[in-house]
Amino acid sequence: MISTATRIRIKNILNRLETNQLVTLEERIFLNKLSNVSPIVSTWVSSALGSEASSIDNE
Repeated sequence: MISTATRIRIKNILNRLETNQLVTLEERIFLNKLSNVSPIVSTWVSSALGSEASSIDNE
């Protein structure tokens, strides 16, 4: 289970990804690490990145 502060941080980063705003490498690494251990975070990231990103990963 993730803390409220971590969830808010994740949602903030994902919102910026969805709106094509600046996301630092450190934040992307943070999301990647969490998505590897948390299925719910992985789902959020996939949803935020859209179908284009998943099709790139599958090629």
